[in-house]
Amino acid sequence: MPKRKTTTLSLAIVCFTLLAALALIRDDLCKVEYRNGTMFLNVNLAYEVRG
Repeated sequence: MPKRKTTTLSLAIVCFTLLAALALIRDDLCKVEYRNGTMFLNVNLAYEVRG
C-alpha cells in the first residue's frame, strides 16, 4: 500500500475513534471534576443555544 494511502487511512481511523469516544461521553463534556487529596476542583460549562 502506498505511503500516502496508509497515512490517509490512519488519519481516518483516528478521527473515527475520536468521534466514537465523544459520542460515548458527550453528556460528561460539560462537567469536569478533579480530586487530589484535600483539593476538589469542579468546572461546569454553561451554554445557551441561540435560535
